[in-house]
Amino acid sequence: MRFRRSPDAPVAAMVLDVDAAVYATASGASGAYLSYVNAFIAAEKAAGLWDLTDDYLSLWAPDATAALTSLKQRRLATVTAAPTFTADRGYAFNGSTQFIDTGFVPSTHAVTMTLNSTHAEVYERTNVSSTASSLGANSGSNRAIVVFPRDASTVLVAANGVGGVYTLSPLTSAGLTQFGRNGATTADVYGAKNGVNLTQTSPLTALGASLPSNSFYVGGVNLSGSLFQARAASVGYVAWGASLTSAQRLARYTNVQAFATAVGAQV
Repeated sequence: MRFRRSPDAPVAAMVLDVDAAVYATASGASGAYLSYVNAFIAAEKAAGLWDLTDDYLSLWAPDATAALTSLKQRRLATVTAAPTFTADRGYAFNGSTQFIDTGFVPSTHAVTMTLNSTHAEVYERTNVSSTASSLGANSGSNRAIVVFPRDASTVLVAANGVGGVYTLSPLTSAGLTQFGRNGATTADVYGAKNGVNLTQTSPLTALGASLPSNSFYVGGVNLSGSLFQARAASVGYVAWGASLTSAQRLARYTNVQAFATAVGAQV
């Protein structure tokens, strides 16, 4: 026999992960979107990725406050020159003056990220080919964590160093670009697209002696306090923390793509 719930019967309240609940309080997120955040955090914890990550920004939130409040450290990012926000999709930048300052300074705020264990990633929603960055911080003296998700047919990365190059496949910046460093040498660098490792064309050419001392920008690079290498792209999500293994990068992509699909921002 099947039982049907009476129309007057109460609907069970959503059971929130403790970190999702704190994010909800900080950002005002609620309803369906909060359920997507809750599911994403649960998936990250189940895969062992939450503890390896310093922070996430889900820019594809339904409103700007939720978009600019980070999921883990609950840091409120700020916008400059009014990049275009579209609910459930993210922010679009003009490639000249617009950016988001995450407020996250690697040398100060990193918990899991270390000098020789870095990871960062960005989910672009449009295909852009440009010698410019969607996410980056550069304090000079090779202290740079930067990604160009597509520069012609390559991905250019700096994983607390400068100069890493990867062959882009497929030939689009749309989707999740991941990069990082998991050791103390210039060769200990990785790049991946949608969880699949990319072929390295050349490793980093130099390493920094400490983490960057200025905050990550989205839509360009924070070069010692000024916008540099601004990119005209649409960004839905960014994250950073400690280095991830190949299996963890694929698991992260699976979680991020499920999150994007639930919101309707997938590519």
